[in-house]
Amino acid sequence: MSGAGGRLRHFLTKRRGTPMWDAIVRTTGVLGLLAMWPASIWPEVGVLVGFVLLTIVVNGPLSPFFPATYEPVLMAMGRAWSPVLIAFIGILGILYIEVLNYHLYRAALLHPRLDGFRNKRMVRSVVRLFQRSPFLAVWLCSWSPLPYWAVRILAPLAKYPLRPYLLATFLGRFPRLWFFAAVGTVLPVPTSWLVLSAVALSTGGITTAIWKSWRDRLRAAVPDMVPNQPV
Repeated sequence: MSGAGGRLRHFLTKRRGTPMWDAIVRTTGVLGLLAMWPASIWPEVGVLVGFVLLTIVVNGPLSPFFPATYEPVLMAMGRAWSPVLIAFIGILGILYIEVLNYHLYRAALLHPRLDGFRNKRMVRSVVRLFQRSPFLAVWLCSWSPLPYWAVRILAPLAKYPLRPYLLATFLGRFPRLWFFAAVGTVLPVPTSWLVLSAVALSTGGITTAIWKSWRDRLRAAVPDMVPNQPV
């Protein structure tokens, strides 16, 4: 029994990937466990819980690998529930993961080992540009095609406070979520197509992330097989 308990303890405490991804995996798993009981009683709740968990995953560290995955999901969900409700539930998931992202990115980016990166001229210039109008920058990236991952990095680097960061995210993301959920009610595309496109894009993103992780590990594990030639 002690052996089984030790293996279970090792499995539960073993870090999964980077500290950032490990924290998100664990918190997402806890939320999923907490939602199992109401989801087992009300099937509709189970679908909404799945939507929240998907929201957390596609807005986490792997978000660059899911550039167009979330929108088809919003359109499909907007057909089954009120677009306002979907936007409200979606923004709760986004704000939750952004709080976690903010603290994890800040801990990583402000680490002493990254002093060289932070002191680069280009990095300092971009941070100063962000500091001119940080609220506007976060708001624009929250709803426009501009990459939101950029402000995820710049906000901790510039030590921009969390509260206005989340407020700007809310003001930009909530209308965007409602828009795509509402578009789904009028878009002449079968719901099955929306679901299949979301699954295909998610599979592609996960495959790309796994391949990149495997490639990086292989490069780190396998030394250069060609010996250095004397000059």
